Amino acid sequence: MKNTQKTVVQGTASLITLGKSKRLAAMRESINRRVDKEEVAQKYYGAKNKEREIQEARIDIKQSIAEIKATYPQGRQNKLFTLRYGSEEKINQMGLQQLFTLLKIRQVLAKDIAEVKFNDR
Repeated sequence: MKNTQKTVVQGTASLITLGKSKRLAAMRESINRRVDKEEVAQKYYGAKNKEREIQEARIDIKQSIAEIKATYPQGRQNKLFTLRYGSEEKINQMGLQQLFTLLKIRQVLAKDIAEVKFNDR
């Protein structure tokens, strides 16, 4: 009789979860360039309320895009973002409310602001 051994193959998750790694959190944080809304409010204090709301909406969209890209592997961020959400030209032509829906930002804009194009300069 032959002696045979049974082997069992098990898939394992990553050894360190993303939430527990201080090093990965620091990398993610360095990638995310966050702009405080307080700075925006001070910068556009003299501007009309409508213009300020449009600027805040654009900043929210930029932050959301940066957060999404930070979850992708380095060097593939733009390509993977384009595959899932669309090209940069397409995003620039979309309305603010459409982008809020696409990026799953839970905020409703006024009707006159919702149709404004994103046009990231």
